[in-house]
Amino acid sequence: MNAPRALWWSLALVVLFAAALRMAWLGDDAYITLRSVENWVSGNGLRWNAADRVQTYTHPAWMLLLSAGRWLTGESYLTTIAISLGLSVLAMAMLLARAATGAALLASTLLLLGTRAFVEYSTSGLETPLSYVLLVAFAAVIVRTEVPPAVRMTKAVLLVALLCTNRMDLGVLCAPAVLSTVRGVPLRALLANGALASLPFLGWLLFAVLYYGSPFPVTAHAKAFGVGIPAADLAVQGLHYARFALVDDPLLLPVVGLGIGIGLWQATTRWLALGALCYCGYVVKVGGDFMAGRFFLPPFVVAMAVLVPWLSKRSRALCITVAIFAVAAVLWRGVPPWLRTPPVDPQPTDALIEAQHGVADERAVYWPQLGLWSPGRALPQWGMLDALARPDGTGGRWILLNGAVGSAGFNSGRQGHVLDPLLCDPLLTRLPARDPGKWRIGHVLRRIPEGYYESLATGENRLLHPGLRAYYDALRSLTRDPVFAPERLRYLWRMALGEFDAGFRAFTAEHYYRPPRVSLALAELPAALPFGVYWFDEPRVRIVYDGGVSIGLDGRTHRARELHLQALGGQFFTYRVRFLRDGPVVGEAIANAQPPAPGLTPLQATAGLGGFVVTVPADIEFDTVWIDALETPRTHQSPGPPGIGALRLVD
Repeated sequence: MNAPRALWWSLALVVLFAAALRMAWLGDDAYITLRSVENWVSGNGLRWNAADRVQTYTHPAWMLLLSAGRWLTGESYLTTIAISLGLSVLAMAMLLARAATGAALLASTLLLLGTRAFVEYSTSGLETPLSYVLLVAFAAVIVRTEVPPAVRMTKAVLLVALLCTNRMDLGVLCAPAVLSTVRGVPLRALLANGALASLPFLGWLLFAVLYYGSPFPVTAHAKAFGVGIPAADLAVQGLHYARFALVDDPLLLPVVGLGIGIGLWQATTRWLALGALCYCGYVVKVGGDFMAGRFFLPPFVVAMAVLVPWLSKRSRALCITVAIFAVAAVLWRGVPPWLRTPPVDPQPTDALIEAQHGVADERAVYWPQLGLWSPGRALPQWGMLDALARPDGTGGRWILLNGAVGSAGFNSGRQGHVLDPLLCDPLLTRLPARDPGKWRIGHVLRRIPEGYYESLATGENRLLHPGLRAYYDALRSLTRDPVFAPERLRYLWRMALGEFDAGFRAFTAEHYYRPPRVSLALAELPAALPFGVYWFDEPRVRIVYDGGVSIGLDGRTHRARELHLQALGGQFFTYRVRFLRDGPVVGEAIANAQPPAPGLTPLQATAGLGGFVVTVPADIEFDTVWIDALETPRTHQSPGPPGIGALRLVD
């Protein structure tokens, strides 16, 4: 660069950096990875829950980079933002360095600055900044056709291996271009150099298979493998995702479309553009994402890698026209958020997110708590929930049911075992959607099988269905036994051969969508337990699953005025009690929660055992009691499952 060009290039980078810094934030999902990082650097292993070897992050390369930063600084939040900003600015510098004229530099800078998702995900704590850098480098290798074919192919394969290690589905974007580099490469060099350059990705896959028991993260199972949602419904959701991006971020998809169109027209960029087009189709096919615009950023970066040199060869007037269009598109949505003072945007409500088909501006959701410049910033603290779960300081593992697991997981520390029915549990993520007709993209809820809570609490396999029980025996060995234990390696091989799949399918066919009612005898229930006791500390508490429980009253017919019941989560569940005699239902009532016992902590009062009174309908006799937990508007906030302790008949 000559001096004037270098000055304008530097000024453009300063403006882009200032905008990204102004918008700097971390999303809740970033703390899913940071929980694994914290466990690793603390000596607990590369795990999410300390008890299980489970890969909950989709970006191994990014995780390793964050781990190195955390180890060096001893801190996660600012370190993650600093690494993200550094990589994002590097990618911006690499892109803008290809602008050969001042007009092209101006237009390119405004396209980057005006694309809201690009600026927002320059931080966020996710892998996007590292993808930016690697994609720009990959595009630069692909367009340099003057490089010897073997060298070009080797560099391309190496960058694809790094990209797939950073996020596996980026292989869809890169496959056409990297295949185009094979032409003219001798077979021996192709095999030798290709194998060597692929080592980062192949090495990670081998490690994941040995350490985790699967080459894929559990989030891939949660979102892509066997979710039980019709492909057509996912594609429609993907179109909603694209439509939202077009309205919410007016430059994003036009830039992608323009870059792909020009790229297909030019011989040197044709395969790059084809890969970007394939990736856009993939995004629609899988239903997009709940984070507005994020999944379209890889093809956006490729499109910019095509557009910047193309603009450099166009007239000044055309570049100015593109710049004016960029400014107009941004101002059409109002003042850009990086020019506003905090708070930047109001948090979207649940009703608004539902109206937007589950797509939301995640930065607006988490900015108040996790924005760098947020006045009310409240960062998660490793293990801070221990004091709430164990106020007496006794320590020991405790279990939290939670579907927003980023910050909650980080706060839970090593002692907290977070049961996530959406993304992170090794068994639940392999199950199909609880309700294929009601789901949010990226948040597909699973039903928890009968006996699973007890299995987590006791360490024994208490699953009710025999087929699922055998499957979980194998899965539990993969995630908990020593890595090279002979029995675990045998299970690894048997799982790879699909030996336990039939039992798993039998469970989904027989019990998953038609949950059974679990039968108990009154004598199996405990005498009165201490109020406030947690279900995971008291094995005599019986969990009430979706099918409910049936309590036989010793084969005798009874009359009663009331039932006094101990049950969990009175603030989150409603318990319906039905009375049966010789089979038919003869009456029903709702259990009324009583005030919490004095001296309980807030968590004990909400998640521990509480008292309920059931008024028995007059003039009925019954020999069986059915108890069902009914969901309420607050059920999704419950830190634990429904369950019952003592049941007493009062005359």
